[in-house]
Amino acid sequence: MNERDVPPELFADPSGADRAVRSLHEMFIRAGSRFPVADFTAALARGLASAADADLALTGFARFLGAGFGGATLFNDLLAYPAYADLLFSIFGQSLYFTDVLVREPALFRWLTSTDALEAPVREEELRGEIDRLLETFRGPDRRLDALRRLHRRYLLRVGAQDILGKATLRAATAQLSVLAGEVIAAALRIALDRAGDPPGSFAIIGLGKLGGRELNYSSDIDIMFVYADPPGGDRRGTAHTFFNRLAEQVVRNLSQASAEGHLYRVDTRLRPNAGAGPLALSLGAYQSHYESRGAIWERQMLIKARPVAGDARLGERFIAMVEPFVYPRTLAEHPAASVARIKARIEADVAGEPNIKLMAGGIRDIEFVAQTLQLINGGTCAAVRCPATLDALDALRARDLLSEGEHRTLAGAYAVYRTVEHRLQMMLNTQTHTVPPPGRAFDALARRAGFPGGEALRRALEENLSAVRRVFEGVMSVDGLPGQGGIAALLTAPATDEALQQAARNLGFRDVRTAARHIRLLARGGATGGMPAPHAGVQEALGAVAETLFGEIRATRDPDMTLGALAVLASSQALPRQFYALLGDPGFRKLVIAICAASPRFARELGTHPLLLESIAAGEDLFTSPASLAPPAIADAASFKAHGELIAGIRHILSFTDFDALTDEVSAVASATVGAAFAAAVSRTKRAGVPLAVFALGKFGTRELLFDADLDIMFVARDADDAAKSTLEETAARVLRGLTVSAAGGALYDADVRLRPEGKSAPLVVGVLAYGRYLASRASLWERQSLTRLRFVAGDAALGRYVASMVGDWVYGAPLPAEWPREIVRMRRKMESRSRTHPGSLIDIKLGPGGMADVEFIAQMLQLRFGGGAPELRGAKVSAVLRTAAVPGQPPADAAFLAGAYAMFRRLEFLLRVALEERGSVLPEGDALERLARLYDGSAGASLASRVEGVMQRVRNEFIALAGWIAEAAP
Repeated sequence: MNERDVPPELFADPSGADRAVRSLHEMFIRAGSRFPVADFTAALARGLASAADADLALTGFARFLGAGFGGATLFNDLLAYPAYADLLFSIFGQSLYFTDVLVREPALFRWLTSTDALEAPVREEELRGEIDRLLETFRGPDRRLDALRRLHRRYLLRVGAQDILGKATLRAATAQLSVLAGEVIAAALRIALDRAGDPPGSFAIIGLGKLGGRELNYSSDIDIMFVYADPPGGDRRGTAHTFFNRLAEQVVRNLSQASAEGHLYRVDTRLRPNAGAGPLALSLGAYQSHYESRGAIWERQMLIKARPVAGDARLGERFIAMVEPFVYPRTLAEHPAASVARIKARIEADVAGEPNIKLMAGGIRDIEFVAQTLQLINGGTCAAVRCPATLDALDALRARDLLSEGEHRTLAGAYAVYRTVEHRLQMMLNTQTHTVPPPGRAFDALARRAGFPGGEALRRALEENLSAVRRVFEGVMSVDGLPGQGGIAALLTAPATDEALQQAARNLGFRDVRTAARHIRLLARGGATGGMPAPHAGVQEALGAVAETLFGEIRATRDPDMTLGALAVLASSQALPRQFYALLGDPGFRKLVIAICAASPRFARELGTHPLLLESIAAGEDLFTSPASLAPPAIADAASFKAHGELIAGIRHILSFTDFDALTDEVSAVASATVGAAFAAAVSRTKRAGVPLAVFALGKFGTRELLFDADLDIMFVARDADDAAKSTLEETAARVLRGLTVSAAGGALYDADVRLRPEGKSAPLVVGVLAYGRYLASRASLWERQSLTRLRFVAGDAALGRYVASMVGDWVYGAPLPAEWPREIVRMRRKMESRSRTHPGSLIDIKLGPGGMADVEFIAQMLQLRFGGGAPELRGAKVSAVLRTAAVPGQPPADAAFLAGAYAMFRRLEFLLRVALEERGSVLPEGDALERLARLYDGSAGASLASRVEGVMQRVRNEFIALAGWIAEAAP
């Protein structure tokens, strides 16, 4: 046998192959192998004939030998051990990328063949130990990352070789690729932490998508989110937020940036809340707030695969436990099939006509969506189907008869075929591709690489599986009966009747189709009302270009009717609607606008009055600046300062830049700055060089817990003065109040309440400090002592402010409390209820009703009065901080975690009442308004929300009474 015995029909270019074969024989002869040439020819012919692609295998083998590795020893081993030759020809015939790896590092061939690398699966412990040694060996971050890239390349080769040789099943290969990714991400985090320094708390990275499901591809993006623990005392200055976002950015750079050694992974962080507009890293509380208030069906679907992959494992598990009730509620307000089918329809529209094995009708995504839809429907009552991996999920669904035997066989079989084809496509060049080549030599080669005898067999398999999977998908989704958004672009770009618009609104799933139709028409007219000139055609074209995507995303919000109405209002305020609609074509800007409109018509309307603010927010400029850092305004600008500051604070919270405590910090900071401006303006009108007057905040203003539309409880204390000076001080205080309530520009400011001052509303506005001290010692009541737990100096004479705050603190936390004081507080609380019951038994008042916010606040204040003397951290603290503190000795009967959760629920509902329903009260609405509130809160029905709130309030009341009794018995 000689070189001419290698069959020429194996090759696309037989003459070129013949030259390559001759060259290989010359290399063999020059190497001086102990085996005869005929043996080499036979081995070469056998290897090329068995290779999936003989041309690739021949070229790869020549390149490998040309790398100068092994010489006679290599040839001897290949002929003495045929399995070695099989390994090389199999790899070279399957993957140019793996060929490149072996040519670059020929010694990896010895690693594969002289260790258990081809037999043993990649395990976390093994990888972790090797990475530990690697990071100890190299100290600089760049050298460490290059070493990590080399390790990553080597282990990709190991898994790929097992896969190609059939030593690893599909499940085993994807699991090993996921293990590799997880350990590499952990190493990238360690390297980033070495640069960043000690973190101000714990931090975890959550894997999503195929990484989370432990079913990663060879060249897949990795979907991740970053979470950090809420700082125990809050994050008022944003220290933790800033640190962890910079850390997250560095992790992404470590993973995605390339060097001469290549790169590790493409990183996709778009599955985080408000992706494109929100921060990379969020606190656990911010995630909870987002998912509880604004989480969409697609986010439930996405979180099915969530798992911790790096960082603090306990925090990661807390994240998973936190999202589980959101992902798998026992009842769903909307059948997920409707939303999932709409998402899939948009995906298919994006790849129309492209043979994309992942996204085309009947492809991988259909199988994943079937499994995930059934998991969302049944996971709330059947924990056994909560499986992140698709094949595991299909098995679990079949075991509980949620899939028939035939459906399971169809989906699982097709999934194995598709993923194998996908892997063979991707391992060729280590690129993320899902596109099957057209019929021809490339398609035939792909078929052989995927284990089919030829192209025709693969074509039939794909055709049959795509058709069968699609039938199952349509059966589960009931696609034909779902409302779609088809044709909306045509309606927006051409004249349409009211009936056509209403039918479109009905098809899109809006509840109030008449109102929705009016809003659609308003959008189509660029915000111009019926009596105004028709818009330029370019306005409608710009809207039509983005309409399908825009309305699909509106439909995915908690309350599409409200979102559409808010968007119409915002669009109506635009001087250049065409440019506005064009900007909506940018995914980041569109998501930001929809997030705002979906959360608050109020903010959308206010944003419309600040066009420059919309531009700066779109650029991210204002979102990273807390309103707490803004300079105090001139009093003439106070109204616009307040509106701007509160709007930024609200939008920052909607986009998850801040948690609820930080939101109230920022709203309170805006109020404090405005008080300072009013004080400065009032003092400037006096003729005295200095005004010895201090302004104090009380109530929620004092503890920085303000929300929008809140009153400001304030008190004035002055140094003792003669009668003339007292008159000046009184006039100054009155000017401060006028400055706070009516701005020079005519805009609305605050309702200032001074009724908490000594002697109440009939007394002068200003009290002298000595008189105030005597009042506290002799006549101040228990309720005043309670209210003074929230005292905070905000403006004026700072030295006086410190003195008064110290004097008040000594009295509140040091003076003996009256006998039976806890029971007296309970009596006062009941008296507040009787005054609030305008409709006893019919309405639910979450603030003043029995078991409402006031109960929790009274609990916090009782703990402060009882234990604040020995625990300074309780003094002036927020309710949430008091409930979290460990400073309370003994075993109080109250469930602090429950009370904190109840208070968070009440305050979240209060927030929604203010910004979404635009109601100033604290009574749950009825009818459609209650339904809207429930949808926005957690996607539930109105009756369900009202029932839960009543249940929570009943338990809060029981906790309040029990704690008062415990304190009364424990009181000294």
